[in-house]
Amino acid sequence: MLGAANKSGSFSSGVIWNMGAFALMALIGVLMNVLILRFYSNEALGVFNQVYAIYILLSQLAVGGVHLSVQEMVPRLSNSLKDVKEAVSTALILALLSSLVVVGLSLPMSNTIASLLNSEGVAKALPLALPGLLFFSLNKVLISGINGIRHMKTFAVLQLSRFVLMLLVLLFLVVEGAEPGYLGLVLSVPEPLLFLLILFLRKNWLPGPKTLQNRETLRRHFQFGNKALTGNFLLDVNTKVDVFILGFFLDDAAVGLYSFAATVAEGFMQLPVLLRNNFNPVITSAYKKGHSALFQKVIRRNIRAFYKILLPLGLLSILFFPLLPWLSGSSEWFSISLVYAILLLFLSLSAGYQPLLMLFNQCGLPGLQSTFIFWIFLANLLFNLALVPFLGIYGSALGTGLSFLVQVWLTRYWAQKRLQTSF
Repeated sequence: MLGAANKSGSFSSGVIWNMGAFALMALIGVLMNVLILRFYSNEALGVFNQVYAIYILLSQLAVGGVHLSVQEMVPRLSNSLKDVKEAVSTALILALLSSLVVVGLSLPMSNTIASLLNSEGVAKALPLALPGLLFFSLNKVLISGINGIRHMKTFAVLQLSRFVLMLLVLLFLVVEGAEPGYLGLVLSVPEPLLFLLILFLRKNWLPGPKTLQNRETLRRHFQFGNKALTGNFLLDVNTKVDVFILGFFLDDAAVGLYSFAATVAEGFMQLPVLLRNNFNPVITSAYKKGHSALFQKVIRRNIRAFYKILLPLGLLSILFFPLLPWLSGSSEWFSISLVYAILLLFLSLSAGYQPLLMLFNQCGLPGLQSTFIFWIFLANLLFNLALVPFLGIYGSALGTGLSFLVQVWLTRYWAQKRLQTSF
């Protein structure tokens, strides 16, 4: 039953559940890459990851940033069933409208996007993936609401459910011997199924006849979402800059080799993400109390804890990663392993700050959050553009890794300047 934020268990309990979900999600992500590499080809894996990158970027436009407004608003309202319902239901209306526009505009542009990447495979797979954006945006809002009320067990199960459904669709395509172009269905088919599952759990959050009368909440979501959209869009662009630049300079096969390592690295990044999902409401609560010394203590203590958890795991994963491309039968296992080692080395060095990526948004500063993400994105873009033409996939890994260090510096700089907090 919905109630106070802490009724769903402690922070540590939420972390344990989400770590379990993370482990399974990471395993599924690796398994999907291995399956595509083994039953299709490097080129098919490159196509899939380019389509996935486009899909993720368009998903931010489809949801319009309102899920971030939900994530910031719901923790403050979690003692009131009525207010939480109003916050989520109004956001669903805005997400539905924006996703219809994005899907309607992006489908006719599929061939143009594929031409920019010089990939016939993308031209076939992208139109099959794009319809999933409609339900993806609705799911994003609903899951953000569940995160906001600190129902972290449910949150973990729902996050995992998406990956399970993606794997099942992929297995079906493999068994049926479907052509690589149908891999776009791996992204689109799971979303309406996931929506039905969430609807079963939270049908009371659906908009009703009077939802449109909540104009002040609609306006609040719209304004907050617009301010946060740029930063959140750039946040996802930033995670895919390497794939896009490699797609522009190199062929699908090279993108496939790189994306195998990058996808596993992104799987590891789910650890900071799950810590962030649990920590975000804590940030909002500590900051709202207005006690700067308490807020600073909470941040510092958790940075140290994050390093203790993530740094040794990151370095250990570098040692064992080569088994994955070797077991998949890839003759390029050493190149893939070197890319992964570069990415994880820099990620480990910045590990304590990765869960703070949404710090400014959680403190009610979506404009600053967008500026913060923009500079991280710009650093990543410039590093990749400078290094990829000379070092290929290794240059992309190095450029992305350097942007992690830029993120650490920017977090410390703006926290001191705008939040009067130093770590």
